[in-house]
Amino acid sequence: MRPVLAILNHRLEGLGTLKSVFEDMGIKVTEKMATELSGRETFDGLIIMGGPMGVYQMDKYPFLRIETKLIRDAIEMGKPVLGICLGAQLISASMGGEVRKGTFGEEIGVKRVTFLKDLGVGNSAEVFHWHGDTFSLPAGATLLAYSDKYFQGFQMGSTMGLQFHVEVDSRMIREWIREYGGDTKLVDEVSEREERFRIVEDKLMHAWIDSLKG
Repeated sequence: MRPVLAILNHRLEGLGTLKSVFEDMGIKVTEKMATELSGRETFDGLIIMGGPMGVYQMDKYPFLRIETKLIRDAIEMGKPVLGICLGAQLISASMGGEVRKGTFGEEIGVKRVTFLKDLGVGNSAEVFHWHGDTFSLPAGATLLAYSDKYFQGFQMGSTMGLQFHVEVDSRMIREWIREYGGDTKLVDEVSEREERFRIVEDKLMHAWIDSLKG
């Protein structure tokens, strides 16, 4: 299976439970902090994870510019790209979309999204959100999912962007709350749903992973 590079924008926002999904599929994933990027990285598949910064803060976080170029180059070369939360926003921006503060406020916690494509998870599912920004669909993208506030997922060939977090478990959420603040009840909410979250994660990742084969 082809090598995949996962870029982490924050030390606490790594692959999480995605790591075991990819291991089970026989996919080798190398993690690298965004602050360590040179822009000359080589890979056959690219994953961009979340982070507390905004796409519009490139002057403050110059590594976001490097990520944007890596994403654009990967898509133009037909390499599979996956973005989670900030990663999805970076994909949108890389391909001409707009990222901005969400008009309807933050989405934090367990909330339901509606799926527009048969991805094996039914018409809707509960997922975990932690974001205040939103994005427009880049040209050529198909909307995959939405919530009552914002777009939640899109696809462009072998590129997939997900606004919500499929990679979290209760341990990760506990760490986020320590770092970012927030309601500790979120830990229990996630703990109660971890099994269902894993089903959604597995189905969505299989849909993306299929583009890595061959």
